[in-house]
Amino acid sequence: MIVHISSGNATREVCRALWHFIQWIKGRYSFEVLALEESNPPRSYRSIRLRSDDSRLLALRGTLLWKSPSPFRPKHKRKNWYFSLEIYEEHQNHTIDPTQVIYQTMKSPKKGGQHVNTTCSGVRAIYLPLGLEAISYDERSQHQNKKIALERIHNKANLLKDKTISQNEQTQWRENKEIKRGDPVMVFLGSRFEH
Repeated sequence: MIVHISSGNATREVCRALWHFIQWIKGRYSFEVLALEESNPPRSYRSIRLRSDDSRLLALRGTLLWKSPSPFRPKHKRKNWYFSLEIYEEHQNHTIDPTQVIYQTMKSPKKGGQHVNTTCSGVRAIYLPLGLEAISYDERSQHQNKKIALERIHNKANLLKDKTISQNEQTQWRENKEIKRGDPVMVFLGSRFEH
């Protein structure tokens, strides 16, 4: 799973909270850092992306709160700094396994004389794991139509992958900008980031 920790439209304090948070989870959860978007001042992050199989991270999904006076603006009244942790499934593998493609032969619906009307040269390729289907009547040879139908299945799988990636990126961008304030799933206190 992909873990995205966001400061939203970050203030310096929230960016510092993300730095504290990544230090806090280092010894407690297993993960791989994919990206750290650094911010100013040093030891601050606007956003963090992790890959993890640690299901305990699911309990942290949602809004998190760091309660602390501002380390940058001593007289600032605000003490609640919200950030979010969202979890996304990794992109599905849209690679086609040729052994799982089911082929059906059929007669061509085209006009074309004696050969086309009497032989089953048309091919339908079905790939059940992704729910894809492609048909080819383009050639007179069943073998050639089988190759064309398989190629069309590959093209449809690539389009599906691109669409999924685009939708996930839009969702992540939107959630990166919108952080729900209030009702945190976990609260951290002070400059030591104690839970």
